[in-house]
Amino acid sequence: MKTNSWKKKLGSVILCGMIGVSLQAAVQPLPSAQAGAIGGILGTVVQGVAAKQQVEALIKHYDQTEEGRQELFAGYQEKYGVSENYYRKQQLDEMMPRLTKGIAAVDPTILQKPYLYFINKQESFNAFCSMGHVMSVNEGLYSLTDNPDEVAVVLAHEMGHGQKNHVASSMRKKLNVAIGAAMVGSAVGSSALTNIALNVLVNQIDSVSITKKDEWEADNLALDYVINAGYNPGAAAAIWQRVEEKYGKSKKNFAGEIFSPSDHPTHQQRRENYVKRLFEYSGKHVTAEKGVVKVNGKALVQPVAANDMSGAERSYFVLGNLAAAYHNGHNKSDAYASGNTLMLGQQPIMTCYGGDTSAYELAALLNKIK
Repeated sequence: MKTNSWKKKLGSVILCGMIGVSLQAAVQPLPSAQAGAIGGILGTVVQGVAAKQQVEALIKHYDQTEEGRQELFAGYQEKYGVSENYYRKQQLDEMMPRLTKGIAAVDPTILQKPYLYFINKQESFNAFCSMGHVMSVNEGLYSLTDNPDEVAVVLAHEMGHGQKNHVASSMRKKLNVAIGAAMVGSAVGSSALTNIALNVLVNQIDSVSITKKDEWEADNLALDYVINAGYNPGAAAAIWQRVEEKYGKSKKNFAGEIFSPSDHPTHQQRRENYVKRLFEYSGKHVTAEKGVVKVNGKALVQPVAANDMSGAERSYFVLGNLAAAYHNGHNKSDAYASGNTLMLGQQPIMTCYGGDTSAYELAALLNKIK
């Protein structure tokens, strides 16, 4: 009897808070059925709060502790497999410290949580960065490109997500649902919840919903990162040109939902964003359009296809070199030919192949329009 009376009064107080009735009125007992229902609501609310607290604790574990990061890293390796390609692994081992140093120049927090990374055996063109700076690159990325500058753009994009904790925000929602469901109606131990969280984090990375805003932020950070790391910034536009040529203009043809989800910017939008950024970076001197590189509004060169690149893709590499030359003041020096390479001061601009205008002719033209 005492228990039922207590439940009735507690139920009344809760209902009072919910509908704005005065505390004096709330002390009147409710019918037992009503009190039982509200008691159930209270239990659900308490479980919900506990679930949210547990989610935050688990996110902290996997995102901020070395033990959690290593668990996540091992989970991804088990699920996706580890590539044994020595050359690609060596290339990645050389690139990651270089990118880390470049990022540290603008965001020193990266040094507090170094990236854990590996190449997995998946054949789609993709890469991902999860919580805890745990990152993986698909073997399939290299079937599209093994150009170090273009690969660096992909890595820098994912590291942009990592530096801004974009994945944690999306995973928080998934964990709230999974852990909340597990806690309803039963007592779940911390070990079981940790296993649930690890399972969600590893098995649902392919369905993480990164927002369009976050995707743009990662793209723009990637350009800053590759510039600071000394890669050709034109590769940021070039990789999207290659993606379009490989997969077509439709995003539905694109393999890899993390890198280009269906509601995210198109390949063309991303490429043109980089062209615009490079124009600004050059002091508004250099741009590229439809495969033609322009300096101060005048056409300089339209590269031909060479070395497994279309002329359009090559044009963005030329754009990147010219933008860097102008940004770093090399445009104050004369352009000249060094063998088959067009130079502007100390900056190489373009290596000319059969079918291209000669480096000598391009130097003469550049000196007139620069």
